[in-house]
Amino acid sequence: MKITFTKLQQKHFPLLLRWLESPHVKEWWDQTIQYTNELINKKYISYTQEYKILDNIKKPIHAFIIKVDNKPIGYIQYYDKYDFPPEQGYDVKELPESLAAIDFYIGEKSYLGRGIGTKALRFFLKKYVFKSFNTCFVDPNTTNKTAIHTYEKAGFITTKEIKELAITWMVCDIRK
Repeated sequence: MKITFTKLQQKHFPLLLRWLESPHVKEWWDQTIQYTNELINKKYISYTQEYKILDNIKKPIHAFIIKVDNKPIGYIQYYDKYDFPPEQGYDVKELPESLAAIDFYIGEKSYLGRGIGTKALRFFLKKYVFKSFNTCFVDPNTTNKTAIHTYEKAGFITTKEIKELAITWMVCDIRK
């Protein structure tokens, strides 16, 4: 099994639409958004150029399609955590200065439960994230035990739980 990453391109947008509307992804990712081709294009077109506009400023974001044996199976992105304030409104200033954040999902249901997420995360951290950052952050929903377990197996440790938001802070350090 060979895991690779391809930079997000507009030709991948139909995959994103299908994946984001799949029940196993929708349960944890943008539950309140009904994606359409137009909405996918509007949200992700700048990602193909490695930026996202926030407060009228271009902020770097790096988006990829995860492939297994050259078959697209999921999505992963990383960015400087301090460039994008959390939608939930919590403050991460207590975390290290060199802090990436990642978001990812396996879109192809037949690839779930096979350890691919853990392998992809480890490889992605080494190949991309830790070339620019010392620490990586994720904040899965506290009830998403599968994601938390995947992150733990990839080297993340829980640093904090925000019970009122049902969020678990997890970090992975380059030295791990």
